[in-house]
Amino acid sequence: MAQERSVDSEQARAFLTRHLGIELSEFAPLGAGAWSQCFGFVHDDRELVIRFGKYVSDFEKDQLAHRYANPDLPIPELLQIGAALDGYYAISTRVHGVPLESVSAAQWLALVPAVVAALEAMRAADLSASAGFGGWGADGHAAHPDWRSRLLEVAEDRPDQRGYGWRAALATSAEGQATFDWGLDLLQQAADDAVPRSLLHCDLTNRNVFVAGEQITGVFDWGCSVYGDHLYDLALFEFWSPWQPQLDVMALRTALEQRWMELGFYPENKASRLKACYLYIGLEHLAYHAQLGNWTTLLEIAQRMRVMVPG
Repeated sequence: MAQERSVDSEQARAFLTRHLGIELSEFAPLGAGAWSQCFGFVHDDRELVIRFGKYVSDFEKDQLAHRYANPDLPIPELLQIGAALDGYYAISTRVHGVPLESVSAAQWLALVPAVVAALEAMRAADLSASAGFGGWGADGHAAHPDWRSRLLEVAEDRPDQRGYGWRAALATSAEGQATFDWGLDLLQQAADDAVPRSLLHCDLTNRNVFVAGEQITGVFDWGCSVYGDHLYDLALFEFWSPWQPQLDVMALRTALEQRWMELGFYPENKASRLKACYLYIGLEHLAYHAQLGNWTTLLEIAQRMRVMVPG
């Protein structure tokens, strides 16, 4: 996705120089995602990163997410948030590694235990200080009373949403619209409230998880995080597996289910819950790519939905 706003290295460095009151000897761009851009620097012998973005709520969620950090779920500490360059900035501690989705097939298999541990850390996270299902805000609370209403929100196209306007765009694609209508009907049948309420990241690829060797070194960018069914993050890996063939998702699922067996934990109605997750993922991304005009990808997603939920 194209950036809604752009901050180049010169602007970022000039802002930091003014903000910190010193000249930076070490400064470098580190990459960009859909909603923010990231630069690395050193200050007082600490390796830090600064991100610039339009949505302060994403940074506020990153700051709050650190409460869930533990050795299995290493979340960088966000030190500072403020206004900058017609948007917002956030300064965090820096972690090193390579993106999870960039590893080789052999490296992935070595990392599977760490990925399982991170998924389990989110499933078991203490959410007693928060309430609700769906996307949560800076106060830690989410607006939906149950998981079903959060899933069915996928049909809404409101001006306050980032992808507003997707319905009109989707209507120009006969196959996209037909698949959306089909998927939404099935989701209305499959969506269930009887799910545990867990912490979900919802975007564990796209440079949001760094790894080194057999360890996860950082899990960041919690802007998409929601409270809901812990099977959803597994469903994301499974849905997108054709786009990431080096990641043996069956090995991940097998290892995760083995961990559950060892704990005496057996997710009820697992197949139907996963079906609801697959449908939501497909519907959300049909809307997303329609709004962007990515018609080739949209049709690939429509085909993937039919494979994941046949019949």
